[in-house]
Amino acid sequence: MSEKTEKPTAKKLRDAREKGQVAKSQEINATVQIGVILLWLIATGPSLQQGLTDTITATLDAVNLPLHTAMNQITGRIALLMMHFIFTLAGILVVSITLIGMLQTGFLFAPGALKVSADKINPISNLKNMFSMRSLFDLVKMLFKVSVLGLTFAYLIKRYAASFAHLPQAPIVTGMAVCVQLAQWMWMILLAVTAVFSIADYAVQHRQTMKQLMMSREDIKQEYKNSEGNPEIKHRRREMHREVQSGSLAGKVAKSSVVVRNPTHIAVCLHYAAEETPLPMVLEYGRGARALHIVALAEAHGIPVVEHIPLARALIRYTQPGDYIPESLLEPVAQVLGMIQKQLAQQDEGEDDDAEA
Repeated sequence: MSEKTEKPTAKKLRDAREKGQVAKSQEINATVQIGVILLWLIATGPSLQQGLTDTITATLDAVNLPLHTAMNQITGRIALLMMHFIFTLAGILVVSITLIGMLQTGFLFAPGALKVSADKINPISNLKNMFSMRSLFDLVKMLFKVSVLGLTFAYLIKRYAASFAHLPQAPIVTGMAVCVQLAQWMWMILLAVTAVFSIADYAVQHRQTMKQLMMSREDIKQEYKNSEGNPEIKHRRREMHREVQSGSLAGKVAKSSVVVRNPTHIAVCLHYAAEETPLPMVLEYGRGARALHIVALAEAHGIPVVEHIPLARALIRYTQPGDYIPESLLEPVAQVLGMIQKQLAQQDEGEDDDAEA
């Protein structure tokens, strides 16, 4: 069986996305939730404190009232408190989690992820998942959080033990202020810990997803063969054939100083002549099958082809055919052109030496 050593193609990534197989971290969602709750506590702290104080005071005052009257009074205050604070917080959390989910994966609706597969209900597969590295990471993460929060709570209790001892004699408003302040401190610690884990978790998720989507060279060849029957691919190939026949594509490739490629996915034609252009210029580029055609034409015309993955990706991302090279890419482009000129000079010297001999 071929070893999966190649990065996933754009089609592979699209197919995986349609199945819901994208890198996403639940820790990021948890961090956002904790951050929103902390901001909510800070923003509503005084009013929340006052609302809780009024509710407790009303409950104590209701002790001497008839049961029916006391229940109505207490229930009404609790309902108002929940509507004012809890429901508002719940709405904010729903909106924030929806937004952070879209930031992680974009607008994603993947019906394929809802399908029941044999692996999902296979007890052996589920048992393996229970003892996977992912499960171990989750266990360590949970234990670390509990430990940090436990130590923090113990430190605060010990540090302010004298103050807590006087709380029963203090007014209710003072007790509520202390509780709200304590909750804010605990939430800040939890936010810091969760934020660190969310970064690590997303990195692990992204690495695992890319590893699962890795392809062998045979996979890439098979994908290309399967795409032969795609009407869009056929249409694009006919357009490309007409371009080659008309000479427009072949002419641009022949005029190029160098073709920068990303092995099989991207090819960019660069042209630079000091007497013609003030800066290097992008003449043409292509992806997939078009990129392979450009490379083939370049080799047929004797145009140097350089494999430079980061530069090829940056060129196709930040430029269009006919654009001059942006300032941020001048240095790597100059290095490629300088390398080509040096190679050509060495070839000329070799030919001169052969002629003299």
